[in-house]
Amino acid sequence: MKKIQFSVIFSFFLFISFNSACQKKENGIILISADSLKVMLNSEHGILLDVRTPEEFAEGHLPGAINIDYKNEGFSNALDKLDKTKQYEVYCRSGHRSGESTEMMTKKGFKKVYDLEGGILKWQEKGFETVK
Repeated sequence: MKKIQFSVIFSFFLFISFNSACQKKENGIILISADSLKVMLNSEHGILLDVRTPEEFAEGHLPGAINIDYKNEGFSNALDKLDKTKQYEVYCRSGHRSGESTEMMTKKGFKKVYDLEGGILKWQEKGFETVK
């Protein structure tokens, strides 16, 4: 019984801290800190989308990420092939390309989009894992 109570209390505090670390932008995009994304990735989350170039992706990316290059002329068409009902956590190097990408995604009708504030640079600054 105590184990269940602890679980419920822990989940509640995790939820509160996660929500307080997120900021909603006007257009429905949710800015998320590296710490909050780390919590999400350790629990249930959506599709992790890296919008950097394939070369940048090969140098190191977040575990489980898929790569769709924002700079590629087929980027918009690649987004059209994704399931708009799924949740996406999007990042780039510093936050610019992911910001542009998430805006494009919401205009295309994606329902739940998170943008990693500060990109992979902020992720690495925190000492969080990347893979090659």
